[in-house]
Amino acid sequence: MVARLIRVFGYVLAGLGLFIFIPLPVLADGYWNWWGERPQQINIGYHWVALVVLTVGVAVVLVRCYHHYFEMPVLLGPFSWSMMGLTALVAVVVVVIQMGISGLLVSPTETQNDEIMALTHSPLGLLTLVCTNIVSPVLEELLFRGIVQNTLRRYLPVLGAIILTNAVFALGHGYQLASTVGIFITGCGFSWLVLKTKQLSTAMGCHILVNWLVTLINMMWG
Repeated sequence: MVARLIRVFGYVLAGLGLFIFIPLPVLADGYWNWWGERPQQINIGYHWVALVVLTVGVAVVLVRCYHHYFEMPVLLGPFSWSMMGLTALVAVVVVVIQMGISGLLVSPTETQNDEIMALTHSPLGLLTLVCTNIVSPVLEELLFRGIVQNTLRRYLPVLGAIILTNAVFALGHGYQLASTVGIFITGCGFSWLVLKTKQLSTAMGCHILVNWLVTLINMMWG
């Protein structure tokens, strides 16, 4: 019993460490005030190099951790048109649910459209969109649906592992009730895809598509 508790405690600490570790690429999409940068004087090339280096470094650690402990689901398996269609369908459904929840629980003054529009017109706009809508979804799926969910399935029923995984996922992303609930449901959609297809890549693709759809909707709304 003691050994089991120690092992579980070790998993929790490792998970917290990885949770803190995976946002490192985000350091590339902000102005480096500590370096004296200003929006009017910025070397975008340095930021792209930082994004690539940090992304590769974090991805290598996550992939090695995943392969060390798990064999299934595979990171990348054969794709079919039906699988791609299913991935797109789940993305559209969870985005519609997110928008519905936001419409019910969030007032117009709580939206972040102005910030998103300002971001797309900033010197680091494209880099930030790539980081937010491509890099982060891939790394987050490796951690949450890959490492966390599979670890929890060793100790909990499938449904319990999915609920706990996505509760942590939602609390790490949501800043208001609506966003927290919406992200929890979205994460459950990603989890279902992994179980259905036995591939992490479908969840990654769905996560990327969801982020882009939400971004485009917010830009159009703004």
